[in-house]
Amino acid sequence: GIQARNAAALAKQPGITRFEEQFAGPFPFASDGVVVGGPATRSSDEEMQSMIVLPGNGLGLVYLGGLYHENFHQWWGDNVSDGNFDMTFFKEGMATLAVQLDSANEAEQKAGGPDTAKGRAAFEHYLVQQFDSMYALGPGFWQLAPSNRSAATYLDLFAVYERPKAALIALYQILGPSGFDAALWTIQRRYASSSIAEPQMEAAFAARLPNRSAACRTRLSQFFKQWFDTAYHGARPQITGPGLPGDPFYTGACTSPSRR
Repeated sequence: GIQARNAAALAKQPGITRFEEQFAGPFPFASDGVVVGGPATRSSDEEMQSMIVLPGNGLGLVYLGGLYHENFHQWWGDNVSDGNFDMTFFKEGMATLAVQLDSANEAEQKAGGPDTAKGRAAFEHYLVQQFDSMYALGPGFWQLAPSNRSAATYLDLFAVYERPKAALIALYQILGPSGFDAALWTIQRRYASSSIAEPQMEAAFAARLPNRSAACRTRLSQFFKQWFDTAYHGARPQITGPGLPGDPFYTGACTSPSRR
């Protein structure tokens, strides 16, 4: 029945946590749990430090993607929180990315696993496909800037969840897997039990550029401005990452012969 299926889903939480540790570093708290069947007034999943609450009266099925999303908030939102409304996009973008990393992992396993060239290629191919599908979306997707939030708009679906997820996939391509993960681990260590502001986040990613020349750091600053700080009407961010549509990141004076 439904209870058995929910129990099977919840039993995956330790594995989900181990998977997410690969990207964000060691789980930051002493415990990690889930409560299913919270108050009926709740209309969405919710997480607090060391505990996830799934809404409803216990009759609904647990959505596994939601578990990946909320579990990643233990790192992004609880251990390292957003300093204000204007940084909500970072923690929500990270948690939304976690669902895509899981799907990419499934593709990787089917193709031979992370220890094979085909498996690793399948992982990255899945993320590229996800970026391509978002980058092709129409004007409504781009009309709000992720960092320009208020108490009334801080949870906008496109600006706070989906567009930051696309930006993070592009950053993954720009920095490479090891550089991207290293930036996340650094943020978790440096800002543990505290909050982070946008300049601090950007500096942590910039420190992991394969080429940290002035030209590449300037290019990355332009990337952040386009993706996080700019509202578009009939346009979209132009700077993307290697293998993605748009204006290639490594071009002109900014090159990366050492990538991968």
